[in-house]
Amino acid sequence: MPIQRPEILRLAPGTAHCAEADGDTEASTLRHFFDQAKEAYILFPLLAALLLLIVWGATLYLIKVEHLRAQQSAATASLEMGATYEAQMLRAIHEIDQTLKLVKYTFETEGEPNPLRRLQERALLPPALLFDVSVVNPDGRLVASTRVNDRENIADPDEQQTLRHSDSLSISHPWKSPLTGEWRLRFSRRLDAADGRLSGFARVEVDAAYFVSSYDASKLGDQGVLGLLGTDGIFRVRRTGETVSAGDTVNYRQVVPDTENTEAVLSGNGWDGVRRYTSARQLYDFPVAVIVGLSEAEQLAAVNQQARTYLWRAAGGSLVLVLLVGLLARMSWQLAQSRLRAAEAQSQLAAAARQAGMAEIATNVLHNVGNVLNSVNISADLVTRKLRTSKALGLGKAVHMMNEHADDLGDFISHDEKGKLLPGYLNQLVDALAIEQQSMTEELGQLSKSVDHIKEIVAAQQSYAGPSSLAETVQIKELIEDALRMNASIIAAHRITVVRNLAETPQLQLDKHRLLLILINLIKNASRAMGDRSEPAPQIILQSEMPQDDTLVIKVIDNGEGIAPENLTRIFAHGFTTRKDGHGFGLHSCVLAAMEMGGSLEAHSDGPGTGATFTLKLAI
Repeated sequence: MPIQRPEILRLAPGTAHCAEADGDTEASTLRHFFDQAKEAYILFPLLAALLLLIVWGATLYLIKVEHLRAQQSAATASLEMGATYEAQMLRAIHEIDQTLKLVKYTFETEGEPNPLRRLQERALLPPALLFDVSVVNPDGRLVASTRVNDRENIADPDEQQTLRHSDSLSISHPWKSPLTGEWRLRFSRRLDAADGRLSGFARVEVDAAYFVSSYDASKLGDQGVLGLLGTDGIFRVRRTGETVSAGDTVNYRQVVPDTENTEAVLSGNGWDGVRRYTSARQLYDFPVAVIVGLSEAEQLAAVNQQARTYLWRAAGGSLVLVLLVGLLARMSWQLAQSRLRAAEAQSQLAAAARQAGMAEIATNVLHNVGNVLNSVNISADLVTRKLRTSKALGLGKAVHMMNEHADDLGDFISHDEKGKLLPGYLNQLVDALAIEQQSMTEELGQLSKSVDHIKEIVAAQQSYAGPSSLAETVQIKELIEDALRMNASIIAAHRITVVRNLAETPQLQLDKHRLLLILINLIKNASRAMGDRSEPAPQIILQSEMPQDDTLVIKVIDNGEGIAPENLTRIFAHGFTTRKDGHGFGLHSCVLAAMEMGGSLEAHSDGPGTGATFTLKLAI
């Protein structure tokens, strides 16, 4: 019985803190693990392991299904051929027995000592080329025969003794003819005199090979078996390939089942040790059974070869997948390192802004120096999207298609319209992944260059560190050149011509940090307004003048897309933007900075397609 602890008992404070610390550590470890698992260079190997598991599971399952199907097909074929062979033997033995009954009837009803002559005249005997019909007396001496100069007298005492007491059909043990060396069989019935006494025997002799002449190597193979087995356990005839034999003794009960609903049994045959799908049927009303066997090795050779093909294909596909995933994982690791370097650069930029006490500059540098930093992010996102939409994911769909048709994959690939495209698709997938690799390698190189450019911008920006809202001596031309340099990348990307109409002005006492923020934003927005057009040639005009001794006017004029009239009143509102990738706080921060400096910022445009002019006025 468990001990009930009083509710007033509590853990000691130190113990409680340790337990909480251990729980936090475990939770932190789990969070770190899941965060790491989200990285592409870890996610891709996990995905590859899953795909390999699916591929090999599907391959082994397919092999198993094909093997079972081949076994069932072999067993069914053995049963079908057994039924066909049974019908053939019933017809052949029945015809022989009919001949014997006809001889017996003629002998006993017409009292003809030699009934063969009259039956031959009536063409009622089988062809002498295959069948030897004869009549012998009770002592076994030949009385009449359809074979010319027949002197052969092969007597079987057991057969004669059986016929003395039975009127049923007798099938002799096989023997080799001393004349031809071939195995022969004899079918016999007794002949009775008018008073019912034994008067002789009617016999039909035939080559034993006649009963296995239907052996078809294209169906039975070289190791199949076709044979007649007597109920006494002695093979009357048996054929495997081109070899005909007889006289072997086996256990009849083990070979021939007692039930009528026979099934093909896979086992090693006792007469030669070969494993076969064996079907055995006893002939109705006759003391023999038909035996049909298909070699397991021959019947499963094709499916075993197909299984080896599946395994080689799975191994090849696995190797390609491992190589591709290894390559993608390495590229994603390089991308992560590039992101880390970019993050370090951003951290350095933010730290420099904090050390200078310029929260506004730090915010706007992270946003407005995005002409370089955004280039880094765009490159990183592009590579990330390529990795996430990599053609390697199509391999999963191909495997899914293979799983859907696991039961008939060979037929699906050979005959189905989609299945026929699958091998070609896999080949195209290899080429597409090679192209992806080259594209991402080039993008990573460009990203590395952009990261280095960011470091240069950070170093240049650090020279502007200083207290917020502090008036400093500023040379307008130099400040404008710095703003252009920080936008050099986007200006170059759009092939923009910059025209400088800068009046000679003395050094002025201004808040250079806020002024720099405004210039960077205005130049960047003017550059983006150009779009991708080439006509008319993109151009930005920078003007500075002092129309009065106490007023500084700076204009940024572009010939870009212009501004719609209804947007001129909202363009400086927080969150307003006309660009899909805009955020709507660049111009808002600029107008606020101008107002904090005691000036104003205005925009003018004649409408879409006419360009725009931004005018900054500052009191000196």
